[in-house]
Formats: sequence, structure tokens, C-alpha cells
Amino acid sequence: MSIASTEHSASNERRYDFMSRAPASVRTSWRAIAVVGAAALLLAGCNSAVAVAPVTGLPSIGISVPLHTVACTTTGSCVAIGTTGANLTPSAVGEYRENNGTWSSLVVPSAPSSVITSASCWSTGCLIGGVQPGGNLLWGYNASSQSVNVLQAPAGGEGVRALSCFGLATCAAVVSAGINESSQLSYTANGGATWSTTVPLTWSLGATVIDLACTDPLNCMATAVSSSDTLDVEVTHDAGLTWSARTTPASWQALSSLTCDSLHCVGLATTSDSSLVVLTSTFGRVWKTMRLSANASALACSTYRHCVIDGTRSSGDPWLATLDNKKLRVASLKYVPSALVDVACGVKVCAAIGVSTVLALRP
Repeated sequence: MSIASTEHSASNERRYDFMSRAPASVRTSWRAIAVVGAAALLLAGCNSAVAVAPVTGLPSIGISVPLHTVACTTTGSCVAIGTTGANLTPSAVGEYRENNGTWSSLVVPSAPSSVITSASCWSTGCLIGGVQPGGNLLWGYNASSQSVNVLQAPAGGEGVRALSCFGLATCAAVVSAGINESSQLSYTANGGATWSTTVPLTWSLGATVIDLACTDPLNCMATAVSSSDTLDVEVTHDAGLTWSARTTPASWQALSSLTCDSLHCVGLATTSDSSLVVLTSTFGRVWKTMRLSANASALACSTYRHCVIDGTRSSGDPWLATLDNKKLRVASLKYVPSALVDVACGVKVCAAIGVSTVLALRP
């Protein structure tokens, strides 16, 4: 796989995934087979995209509500959330993965006619954002108590568009202010309990912000798509007071799943006919690209050089790959009946989800 450089400035139900030990009484069941099969996944380097040992999915607990967002703390607790987007009961569902590999149901707030749009974590918790009939939706996940609570989002806004956590309970959020207003940037240093005064992103007027990645309170990269479907990539070095546009190829229609560390960033770009992994070591001044053989849905990284990508093959079958030091390895999947829609990584574990499936693998 070549890389091209382009100069462009509450249930007690429990289940175990492959990373936990299966009891002897169930070693002959398909869940035990899942443990054995997926434990063989090793993220070694290779010269091209090759198949690796199977990664095995498990059925989600709340199958009546589709999953569509997953997030992992840096210490290995992952949470998967889904909403119906309609005024139905149940309107939302959740489950969490503990450090020992156990997946259990998670009590989540009711969320009629709501959509989760973003999630980001630190070592002990996550923020989960979205849109609800009243405007901003913001939840907090506590990995120690395995609980989700409703938080007060930044003032104003019609929905949380993007979240980026870069320290202990320290995060940035972009909230939409409506089609005729600029989106707003705000910061929290206490896990979403309080937020700073919002800063208008004047460059976002008439556009939809789709992603945000901050390395610290000062330095962030944000992406948006205009009403004319033009991609805008902007960076700030002063906490959002001023922004500089980064030039990207005209063929890029969107840039999402951003992860940044210092000046290094990796993300997922979409063109009219392909998905690209894109990397920069200059905070967006110069990009290198890797074309994927599948339609990618999401990308997540444990470090800048170790990532997991999921999506769909051209046949419609689910697809999952790991990216290790710029070398792609495609995983074979078992018991994954539909497309994978999101992926998240901590330091020691990554989790991917389909609408009715959860799975985990080592980054």
C-alpha cells in the first residue's frame, strides 16, 4: 500500500470479548471460539495490505436501538451508545467494556428525537455530545462507576458538533449556533461541569463543523463542510481567537476522525470515489495520503502510528484494518453481520461497532 505525498498548505447481563478469559463451562460455545480466534490478532508490520487472524464480533445488548458511537478511555474502558433519532421507547441504549473485557449494559438517559454526533475521552471518563430537540445534548461517562449523567453544555447552541479531550477532564467543544450563525468553541477543565465563554468561529458561517482535534488548550485543528460541499480545514494556535486555513486537495470532500499529537495528525479523508488515510507532520501544511480499498466509516488511533479503520467493502460486507507504522493489515471478521460504523482506541484496547455488533482488538 503506497503512500503519496502532496504539497498542500441497567441490566446485569454480561458478555466477554476476546480479551477476557472464558469460563471452562463455555469453552465449547461460539463465544469461546471468539476468544480463541480474535486473541491471535497481532499488529505486526507488513509491506502491503494483508489478511490477519479473525476478529470476532458479539451481538449488542440493546438490539432494538442501533449503535452508532463508541469511545474509549486511555485506560481501556469503552462505551458504545446508540439513539433512534425518533420519539420512540427506548430512545437510547448503551453498553460498556471493562478493562477485563466484559461487556455489560449501561443505563443511559432518555433521548427522544436525539442524535449522538461526537464523543471524546480522557483516562477516567468521556464526554458524549449530540443534538436534541432543545438544542445541545451533552452526557458524561464515568468509567469508575460505569454511569452516564446529563451535563450542561456550553451556553447557547443548537447541538454539540465536535468534542476533543486532550488532558485529564480537559476538553474542547464546538457547538452549532444555527445555519445563519457561526459555530462556537468552548473549553472545560472539569469534565464538562462548567465551560468557558464561547468563542465564535467566524470562518464556519454557513458551514457544518464535522471534526475537532486539539493537542492542548491553544492548538486545535477543525474541519467543516460548506453549503456548497467545499471542505475547510482550519488551525488555531491561540485557543480559537485566530485561525489559519490549510489548503487541501480539491478532491477531498470531508476530513474526519482526526487525531493530533504535537504537529502530527492523522485523519480520514473522503473523495467522490474513495477513502483516504491522510497524515501530516506539519499540522496540516503538508499531507501524505494512503488510498483504501474499502469505504471507511471511521479511524481511531492509540498513537499517531498505530490506528484502526473500519467501514464497508464494495460488496457491502463489513471491513476492518489496522495501520501500524504506515503499513495496512486487513482483518478477517467473524459474526459481524453488517457494516462497522465507528471505532475508538485507548492505549491498550480499541473497540469497533456495527449497528448491532461490538468487538475489541489490541492497538
